[in-house]
Amino acid sequence: MKVLMFHNRYRQLGGEDLSTEQETEALRSQGVEVIRADFDNELPAEGASSLGAPLDTLRIGWQSAWSPRSHDQARDLCEQHRPDVAHVQNFWMRLTPSVHAGCHAAGVPTVQALRNYRLLCANALLLRDGRPCEDCIGKVPWRGVVRRCYRDSCLASVAVTRMIVENRWRKTWETQVDAFLTLSEHARSRFMRAGFPRDRVFVKPNCVPAPREMPGPASASNQILYLGRLSKEKGVDVLLRAWKDAGLGHHGRLMIAGDGDERPALEAAASTVGLRPPEVVFCGRRPAAEIPSLIQAARAVVLPSLAYETFGRPVVEAFASGRPAVVSNLGAPAEIVEHGRTGLHFASGDAVSLGAALTKVLTGPGLADELGEQARRRYLSDYTPERNFDALMRTYRFAIERRRRPVPEQLRAFHPSQSAA
Repeated sequence: MKVLMFHNRYRQLGGEDLSTEQETEALRSQGVEVIRADFDNELPAEGASSLGAPLDTLRIGWQSAWSPRSHDQARDLCEQHRPDVAHVQNFWMRLTPSVHAGCHAAGVPTVQALRNYRLLCANALLLRDGRPCEDCIGKVPWRGVVRRCYRDSCLASVAVTRMIVENRWRKTWETQVDAFLTLSEHARSRFMRAGFPRDRVFVKPNCVPAPREMPGPASASNQILYLGRLSKEKGVDVLLRAWKDAGLGHHGRLMIAGDGDERPALEAAASTVGLRPPEVVFCGRRPAAEIPSLIQAARAVVLPSLAYETFGRPVVEAFASGRPAVVSNLGAPAEIVEHGRTGLHFASGDAVSLGAALTKVLTGPGLADELGEQARRRYLSDYTPERNFDALMRTYRFAIERRRRPVPEQLRAFHPSQSAA
């Protein structure tokens, strides 16, 4: 079987990029031929204009609704490689949704990953003023322009809103995509409300590889780990307030692994209230190879998100190593973490509620070990690369049969009527 995988990388490496790499590896490890077509949003030196980087970026943004060049590149790649299916991971912003029309023109079935809310919301987060916002679901997202929802810029918000509206008008999602993959039932429900074809949207969580060696019990550590981007919607400021107000430094230490625009402000805020090493440590972004050891050195992982996460990779990475997760009661993490069984929930944005949950994990006799054991079982049942591969195969078969093409031998064991969840 042959898969042509398109991915538009972000300027700052994130979870979507990592998930794409791991999905590629999961397919290749099972003998699937994967041809990668990677794009990025950086301007080549010869492509820069005399107007300067800001206007060059704006130009790319304005062309993000539909790119004739990407359309032709996608069609040419399909004709060159003759894949059984094309899988589009991320198209924002240089690749654009025109890639689907290019594949369609070559007769190749397409699958689109829905790893964020870009097709529903100008900022792709369903977030405004630090709280979930669903005002634009199923509607023309003009509010995103008025409120400058994308990068606090009216012009940038116009560009992404134009992409949303133009592709609804073109019926890109109805006519040129054969299957969609969301990461959680929570995310799927939002796309259903927006009018996406119900019979073509499947739930397929991300996978993470199993650790090479299983660590000792969670209770052997008194360290809480935050792992992720340092941006406003991640709620790390709430985590710092909770840590200080609940006096959690008496029971453990907090490790913050990640980077982003908010890091200087967060470090300053922590220092101002006396949260300094070794009690609270900002260790920056760590290489992917170091993530398992960071998690295994922790008692639990915490995700204090203010927005609807579409998945929450650190949660499943924690589960793989037998570590529980403490998550806000929003979005996919609250769906993945069963409160009181594989971790704990707290009220999003509420430092008191978060402090109480972390206190329970740090001080409850045997609680971290009990939750960690159940978390490991959940990983083995739902989030291994093998489970991911099976779900991908079922979705690919669905897309191929919908396009009425011959089903490759490797797909015949995966019937499309089986759940892709």
